[in-house]
Amino acid sequence: MEPLSVRYPLEKTKPLKKTLGMVIPFIFILIVVFSALGQLIAELSLSWAGVIALVVLLFIIVLVLKYVYEVYYLKYYFFDFGKGTLIIRKGVFSKNEITLPINRLQDVYVDQDILDRIFGLYDVHVSSATMVSGLLSHIDGLNKENAETIKKMLLAKIHA
Repeated sequence: MEPLSVRYPLEKTKPLKKTLGMVIPFIFILIVVFSALGQLIAELSLSWAGVIALVVLLFIIVLVLKYVYEVYYLKYYFFDFGKGTLIIRKGVFSKNEITLPINRLQDVYVDQDILDRIFGLYDVHVSSATMVSGLLSHIDGLNKENAETIKKMLLAKIHA
């Protein structure tokens, strides 16, 4: 039988959402840095146009690298049921595997953050008594139907 991550795949818009999520704070940081370094740029007689062009070029490079990273992250994202466990594998450079015993799960819920709402994505969160499970154990980037189906499957396994 195919794993859950194949039967209920993450949406292809997830990399775009994660990239946009990085852009907003990055722009804020650039504004703060420019305002702090404005006097230094003027004293060094640097061309504002040259500095802005360099920053825009670096921004585009970072944006492209982040998007490529997120596409690979989506490709390697895995979740499935093992023997009495929920397995979630994430990561590109360093793979992290979270294995939660089904009989230890205490909470299962579906939610969205602001960017999820914009892109129509849903996250399925599961947690056990440990703090780590609450922070790391979620399947993010599903459509509504897949998120609800996985939630129902998890609840059925918990109650069984």
